[in-house]
Amino acid sequence: MATIILKYGLLIVLIVILVLSIISILNLTKREFNLLVQQGQERINDASIELISEEDLHDLPFPVKKYLEYVGVVGTEKILSYTVEFSGEFKMHEDKEFSSMTAYQTSYNIEATRLFYMTLKYSGIKIVGLHHFENENATMKIKILDLLKVVDESGEIMNQSETVTMFNDMALLAPATLLDDRITWEEIDDYHVVGHFTNGSIVVSATFEFNDQYQLINFISEDRYAIADGKSQNVTWSTPVTEYQEKNGLNLPYKGSAIWHFEDHDFEYIKLVIENIEYNKGLK
Repeated sequence: MATIILKYGLLIVLIVILVLSIISILNLTKREFNLLVQQGQERINDASIELISEEDLHDLPFPVKKYLEYVGVVGTEKILSYTVEFSGEFKMHEDKEFSSMTAYQTSYNIEATRLFYMTLKYSGIKIVGLHHFENENATMKIKILDLLKVVDESGEIMNQSETVTMFNDMALLAPATLLDDRITWEEIDDYHVVGHFTNGSIVVSATFEFNDQYQLINFISEDRYAIADGKSQNVTWSTPVTEYQEKNGLNLPYKGSAIWHFEDHDFEYIKLVIENIEYNKGLK
């Protein structure tokens, strides 16, 4: 009897492993991401694209104007969408080692949409994550083997946090989008400004820090929440940039990280390399 139980027990385990493997191979979360990208693209297909002029930069604070000049946005298209490919490392927990990751992001400036898909191996197990932010609503889902959901966050705190992330993306991934009526500025000095980004009913703020070349070297916000184990905590968040590169005729951030600044310690939880960026993909 024990032999029969063991035999069928092993068979059940093998079947479960096979089913989980098949589901993982199907890449259901990536398919959901691709569908959301397609829906976003359909919303902007008929939009007209204008070129950025020197006059567009005229009313910006001095450091932001110098930053956009350094990037080289004058004469380029105003950005309706941007698609980014990342490589890097991610920490699931503070006491764990970094895991290698890849990520893909597509964002639409119209209706403030941010779609971020990430995959990594954690202790040899496939983990996928999907951030879906559209208008004022955000969700974050993380699944083991693309099946077992371990994180499923939404609500007001997520909405505000993702608005900060959207603002950060605009500043670093698509600097030309800083030419936006939803942003108001406070000039602190020649190397620091505070930007306030209004997205519907949500307003978030961040300090922009520039170096002597007017590269944006840090973005610091008090309006984001660290979410872990079902709990959220308002924590200072920064995204220092360590290296720039010339990409598609523009000077853009290349390497950077994201850090939570807790009262008693800092937690650098992600390191990113921007492998590729495309603007207004699929638009004429």
